[in-house]
Amino acid sequence: MMRVGELEIGFLGGWTERRMHRRRRIADDLPWGTLDLSAYRQDELVHAREVWTNGVFTEYASAAAFSQLATAFIECGAPIDLTATCADIVVDEIAHVELVSRVVVEIGGAVPYALELDKITQLVDPEAPALLRAAELAVTTSCVGESLSVPALQRSRTLTTNPLMRGVLDRLVRDEGPHAQLGPRFLAWANPRMTDDHRAWLARVALDAIAVYAPLWQGEVAADVANGLGVADDDGYQGTMTAAVRDKIAGRLERCGIHLDPDRLAELL
Repeated sequence: MMRVGELEIGFLGGWTERRMHRRRRIADDLPWGTLDLSAYRQDELVHAREVWTNGVFTEYASAAAFSQLATAFIECGAPIDLTATCADIVVDEIAHVELVSRVVVEIGGAVPYALELDKITQLVDPEAPALLRAAELAVTTSCVGESLSVPALQRSRTLTTNPLMRGVLDRLVRDEGPHAQLGPRFLAWANPRMTDDHRAWLARVALDAIAVYAPLWQGEVAADVANGLGVADDDGYQGTMTAAVRDKIAGRLERCGIHLDPDRLAELL
């Protein structure tokens, strides 16, 4: 049992735990217990605990989002292999909750964190056609959120010197890449079924979603971050994120016929 804020993370046990771990046993072979916390300043440890504690919540949020997306895929009659892949990604994200929670314990425990899992579901227009509900979730969850997660994790992985943290980040990067590709694959299938007005609306949805993440590259750069704790907050991080917006988000959406307003995009970057 692990505690993050007011959230207890544990297993019911029995056949459900065995079934999950048959599908996603991604943590047991990592070198747990080898991290020397005495090598880091207290402020470095607190910052790392803040980042990884937040990571537990974001993995939960991703699980909820992909669960919604899988339902939306079913409702709009998306190809069943696409739907199955989306549903399987939910299991990835729940496995990441376990993995990241173990990291939090490893570096000294969670910081105080307000969690409201009952409000984690994204709000979409219930009156919108199923195809557009699915497209909105695909854009916000996969095309934007996961496309920013992947380069951030990759940069942290590149800078991290500790074997445990590198192993954790390796597993996260391995999973998150396909998560960012799911949205564009859905949009490529949905594109002939949408109008120009639908595509223009999705472009605004994408820019609004990017704006939510903009503080990640618009804020002040943290100084002297310890590389062994899986945290990257330097100048290079900011450049990595803005490049991801241009190339991974705007570029992929452009190929799906969704053109982001260049002036607003420039303001966000």
